[in-house]
Amino acid sequence: MKSLIVEGWRQIAHSYAIVSQNYLLELRRRGDIALYHRDVPFASPAWKRVAGLFGPERDAAIMAVPPPPAGLRADAVLRAGFPHFFRADTTAARTVVWGTSEFGIIEPSAIGDRIPPREALSAATARIVACSTWAASGFINSGASPANVAVVPCGIDTSIFFPPTPEQRAALRKQFGWEGKFVILNISAMTRNKGVNLLLQTVAALAPKHPNLLVVLKGSDTLYNSSRFAQTNFSMLTPEQAALVGPRIGYSGDALSEARMAALYQAADAYVSPYRAEGFNLPVLEAAACGLPVVCTRGGSTDDFTDDAFALRVDASTSVDNEGRTWREPSLPMLIDQVERTIADASFRAAAAAAGPAWARERFTWARSVDRLLPHLFP
Repeated sequence: MKSLIVEGWRQIAHSYAIVSQNYLLELRRRGDIALYHRDVPFASPAWKRVAGLFGPERDAAIMAVPPPPAGLRADAVLRAGFPHFFRADTTAARTVVWGTSEFGIIEPSAIGDRIPPREALSAATARIVACSTWAASGFINSGASPANVAVVPCGIDTSIFFPPTPEQRAALRKQFGWEGKFVILNISAMTRNKGVNLLLQTVAALAPKHPNLLVVLKGSDTLYNSSRFAQTNFSMLTPEQAALVGPRIGYSGDALSEARMAALYQAADAYVSPYRAEGFNLPVLEAAACGLPVVCTRGGSTDDFTDDAFALRVDASTSVDNEGRTWREPSLPMLIDQVERTIADASFRAAAAAAGPAWARERFTWARSVDRLLPHLFP
C-alpha cells in the first residue's frame, strides 16, 4: 500500500481548497492508498473555516482524513497550499506541488521561501502539476523546466453538478424569483481579471432588446470582499448603462455549499465568463456539467476543457503589463454578439444542455483527474 500526505486547506471555499478537498474525497475511495492530511496556514489570517461546504457527509469524510503519524516516510507528498514551496520534502520519497498561475507568470507573492520566482523554480526539486496548459506556461515562463511541469485538469462531481429535470429547474427558478427572466450567471471573485465590467456592459447593450435580462453575480465576501469589487465594476458604467443594468443585477457574496452552488447553475439560462486571466476557471466546467451554454474568452485556460457543442468563444487580444503579467482582453462587440446568440438561439441552448454534461462526465470528473495525477505521485 502506498502512503500519501496531502498538504492544504480544508473547510474553506478557495479554489485551491476546493481542488485539494475533492482530491481527498476521491483518493479515499482508492483502496491501495494510505491517505493523510496536513493542514497548512491560510493565506490570510482573516479567513475562517466554514463547515458544511461539501454537505454533512462529505465534509465529515474530508475532516476524517488523519494527520500523518510521527516518523512516517511517505511515498509521496502532494502540496496544494499557497504560497508554494518547491523544495522536495526530505521525509518523503517524492514531492509534488499542485498549483496554478493566472497571468502567465509566477508572481513573487506565490513563493513561500521569499526568493525570486526564477530562482525558486529553476532549482525546484519537487515535481510541479498545473491545472491547465495556460497555468503550466506560467511556471515555465518563470523558470521551471518544461520537463518538470505536468498538466492535470480539474474535475467535477457529477453527483452534485448535473442537469436538472424540467420540474426541478422550475422549482428552483420560482424559489430564486427568476420566473420570466433570462438569467446570465457569473461566479467569481469579481476582480479585474474576471472581466465582470465587460459582462455588465454587455447587459446594458442587450437590455433594450431583451428587457427580461437578469445578470446574477456570485462572489465570495468571506475571502475577497467581492461585493466591493462588484461595486467597482458597476461604477465603471456610464450613467445611461447603469440605469439599464441596475434593475437587472443580483449579487450574493455568501459562502454556499456545493449543492447550493449547483442550484444556481441549474436555475440559470447561461454562464458568461469574459475573463482576462484565469488559471483554470472551474465554474465554466461546473456550468457545462449542469447543462448551461457557456460564453467565455478564447485563448486562455478554458481552451483545455470547453467544446463548440456547448461553448461560444470570444476573441481576445494579448497584452503584458509593467510587472510582466499577461492579460487577454476580450472583444466587447464579439462578447455582445455571442451573448445575444445565446439568448436568441434556443436550439443551441438545447444542444448545450445535452452536450455539456456528457462532455464533463466523460472527460472531466475528479476520478479522471486523480487517474491522471497518480502517475506523478507514484511513478
